[in-house]
Amino acid sequence: MTLNRRQFLRSSGAVALTVAIAAPWRAGNASTSATANAYLRFDASNRITAILPTSEMGQGTHTGQLMILGEELGVEPSSIAVELPIRPSEPYRLFFGQMRSVGSYGIRAWHDPLRKAAAQARSVLLLAASDRWNVPLQELDAVDGHVVHASTNRRLAFGELVEAALALPLPADPPLRPASERRVTGRALRRVDTPAKVDGTAVFGTDVDVPEMLHGAVRMNPVFGGAVSRYDVDSVADLPGVEQVVPVPNGVVVVADTWWRAKQAADALDIEFGETPNDALDSTRLSDAMREGFDGEVPAVIRRGDAESGLQDASRKIEATYEVPFLTHICMEPIVCTAHTRKDHVELWMPTQGQDIIRMTVERVLGFGNEQMTLHTTYLGGGFGRKTHGEIAEQAMLASRAVGRPVKVMWSREDDIQQGYYRPIMMARLRASLNQQGRITAMHAQLSGPQMGQTFEHITVQNNNDMFSVASLIDQPYTENFALDHRHLDVPMPLSPWRAVSSSQNGYFLEAFLDELAHAANQDPVAFRRAHYANHPRHLAVLNRVAEMARWDRPAPAGRYRGVAVVASYGSVVAQVVTLRMVADQPTVEQVHVAIDCGRAINPDSVEAQMRGSVIEGLAVALRHEVPIADGRAQRSNFHDYAPLRIDELPEIEVGIVDTGAPLGGVGEPGIPPVAPALVNAIFQATGERIRRLPLSRARG
Repeated sequence: MTLNRRQFLRSSGAVALTVAIAAPWRAGNASTSATANAYLRFDASNRITAILPTSEMGQGTHTGQLMILGEELGVEPSSIAVELPIRPSEPYRLFFGQMRSVGSYGIRAWHDPLRKAAAQARSVLLLAASDRWNVPLQELDAVDGHVVHASTNRRLAFGELVEAALALPLPADPPLRPASERRVTGRALRRVDTPAKVDGTAVFGTDVDVPEMLHGAVRMNPVFGGAVSRYDVDSVADLPGVEQVVPVPNGVVVVADTWWRAKQAADALDIEFGETPNDALDSTRLSDAMREGFDGEVPAVIRRGDAESGLQDASRKIEATYEVPFLTHICMEPIVCTAHTRKDHVELWMPTQGQDIIRMTVERVLGFGNEQMTLHTTYLGGGFGRKTHGEIAEQAMLASRAVGRPVKVMWSREDDIQQGYYRPIMMARLRASLNQQGRITAMHAQLSGPQMGQTFEHITVQNNNDMFSVASLIDQPYTENFALDHRHLDVPMPLSPWRAVSSSQNGYFLEAFLDELAHAANQDPVAFRRAHYANHPRHLAVLNRVAEMARWDRPAPAGRYRGVAVVASYGSVVAQVVTLRMVADQPTVEQVHVAIDCGRAINPDSVEAQMRGSVIEGLAVALRHEVPIADGRAQRSNFHDYAPLRIDELPEIEVGIVDTGAPLGGVGEPGIPPVAPALVNAIFQATGERIRRLPLSRARG
């Protein structure tokens, strides 16, 4: 940004107070420092607008952020309007130098910057009122959108103070409200976006409708990594509504006056795809390659203590190998983008988690800079990491440039499942040793599979440590003698973070293995974990809470079986107990108890909702979700063969929130990792069978 503070504050045209702060928190190895920009805007009509840096994809992030702002300002959160920036800029780039809504960072990353912005605004509004009334600043407070002088019962709306506040310098270190004054955060609040979603006024990517807009449907090579060798435009030229066939990477976009006509023409198009080295690839070959990857030496990801000697000298050693398949995201909202490409500017309307990814796509495809892009981020009907990518924006921009009009390109469910992005396959071999007291003395974890970080231009994988592969395993809490390796396997499938990323599979690997170790030690699974949590109070707190909720100290009811798992991810720790019964040799999950320590829960209602949603999604994944590969192609296509849980399959879910005083943690993803291991551990209690390969439908034939 080249504007100075005062120029920027005045740039909206109307009288407005715009709060500028430097974001003090930075994730990972972000390479640049944040520069000042705006998060709050006040106008003379008493309207308050929050310019929020994150996408809202159904997890309630905006509600939590408004609660933080509203409490510090002294206004009802629902009275604050929400806008998203129309292009990424430095203050919004907290994830590796990018504006992205990922990693359960929406509250934990933005709590302090937003709170500080609100405190700065409150400070100058109070000071403006103090000057006007000539009263001491400490006698004033901000309440319900007004500055109040209680002793004289005087009130001034914020809007009446905006112009005076503009003349005052923003404090670099404004006073924050103490915990004793909290009236909003920590209490359940209904989502502020619910009314618009109920009455239909909320705008998702599929709702976008701009003048002269056309529609595009895609036809892509079904083999991963394949391209188009030829297509015949004349084969669809006479079909109703068809405007043009536009080549795009790996396929074409058929443009027509309605999406259904575009889709029918895309299906009818005479098109041929070239041969690829992946034409014969299948899941069996990939599994064999991962298993072979365990042979030979690779650079260690981590060596802590002396795992090698501990394993060599142990009298009791346990080993197990686990495997997980490719997963897709099945966001309820299709993959969609509307683009209007002009000579020197592009305007985009889309549900995206990755505004800087879109910026980079615009630069690569059109050669435009950031200021030549206007990006309208709509509501997202689910994201889960899928909507961080830019291929749909590229297709829409190319289609719009070809026809000279706005084009909305939308993928079908089949397009996304068969040519979309996937959580990687992965195999893990774990070995551990036990002493005579049943304590783990050493552990060695070996991963074999893709390293997703290798596929991202902005990520450098160093020392074989791919952050997208090792989470929740690299920092396991059970022994100080620990080694972790990763054998890298290249695959042609496009890879993407999936909800909870590698914690989703590593939680399964680790906690299923812990159950095997507890059994080998002839100990109760809860007692076994407790004995290893002496230096991990958060793990112990959630384990004790979930054991209490599930009445673990009492025998399970007749015909019911329980499994437990505890996984730390995204700054939070979650414990779960799954209770099930077996019906015709198949598990029916009846109850899931969840305990989470995410630090202080800003909105307990959102925390509970995210835990419930995570359990439902995690169960579907563990029971039946996979994308097998044959002849280089995905062998799933829609909800009939990649089915979410139906309402009659849902268990009773009870959630308990634990606060150990830890820093704020994430919520949207940490509920996923414990589900699968708690499930398979319960199945072992019921059947004596160890499930070491997911999904259950695959493992059991």
